[in-house]
Amino acid sequence: MVRTRDDEGGESTARRVTFEERQTLPSWFGPAVVVLSVPTLAVTVVVVFEAEGATRESLALGVLLALVVLGPLPLLFRSALRTEVRADGVFFRFSPFHLSDRHVPFEEIEDVRRSERRAYNFGLKRTRWGWEYRPNSTEGVEIYRAAGPAIFLGTERPHELREAIEAGMRRTGSE
Repeated sequence: MVRTRDDEGGESTARRVTFEERQTLPSWFGPAVVVLSVPTLAVTVVVVFEAEGATRESLALGVLLALVVLGPLPLLFRSALRTEVRADGVFFRFSPFHLSDRHVPFEEIEDVRRSERRAYNFGLKRTRWGWEYRPNSTEGVEIYRAAGPAIFLGTERPHELREAIEAGMRRTGSE
């Protein structure tokens, strides 16, 4: 796939994308978070109203608690990991948490391996081994860099992603 953009806010030259994938959180994740959040919120509001009565302050506290508990849900529903392997490296973005693409040039990559993680451990997190980006898969690739922590990119097509990264490393002579 070849994409081009104009010079105003984009790429000025054509680039070749050898791997592209977009993953979202599992379809059951949002309803599960709502089902688990609402009873906790309801119990908390009842406790606050019981302790303080139905005052303006307790009502404001109840609304504030509802915003704190339910406010982040739209972010979770919209989160997605986009992974691309281009001619100059690996690009990934876990929106809405990243405002722009993260880029790992092939020259920085020392090794890439297919790997698996435990189920039901989704999201973006820092571990003692490096960064993990896993919206909806237990499989992925680990990218070991010369400088910086390792990166685990979850993917539903780990074999294809690893092959695309290795091909890019061979092209740039960084393997």
